[in-house]
Order: sequence, then C-alpha cells, then structure tokens
Amino acid sequence: MVSMKSKAIPDGAKKWLVASISVLLFSLLLVLGDIVAAFVYFADKSDPLWITLLGVAGGFGVALGFGGFFLLMAIAGWQSLRAARRVQVIPPAHE
Repeated sequence: MVSMKSKAIPDGAKKWLVASISVLLFSLLLVLGDIVAAFVYFADKSDPLWITLLGVAGGFGVALGFGGFFLLMAIAGWQSLRAARRVQVIPPAHE
C-alpha cells in the first residue's frame, strides 16, 4: 500500500483561495442586489444606469471568482498528480 502524504492545497494558495471565494460571494450579493433593484424599478418602467452597471460588475465578479477558484483547484490537482507519481527509491540496507 502506498502512503500519499501530499497536501491537496499548497500553503501559498490558501490566501488566493480565500480571496477567490470572497470575490465570488461579494459578486453574488451584487447580483442579488441587482435583481431586487430591477424588480423595484420594473414597476416604474425605468432602467437606471446604476442597475445595469451593478449587474455587469456582478457578472464579471462571478466569472472572476469561479475562474480563480477553478484555476486554483486545477493547480492543486496537477501538483497532487505530480506528487502521486513521484517514486521514492530506498537503497537496500547493507549489514
């Protein structure tokens, strides 16, 4: 049985993972605010520019958050695959 003691996520990537998830959650809140504002202004038959800009910013943020998260997970998977393929050669003990 082979023991694999490799870390799934490198220590340097943890702050980027937190940043990516934070951007994603903040952007989802922006999109939620955009949806609520669109329903509020729908009755007035008006479309303020700030609602459009809020939706665009939220959309870009969601794409950036998911993209960063996917990139971090791909890098962690690649490093884990490389660590799993690494072979340790143990020389025989001579007495």
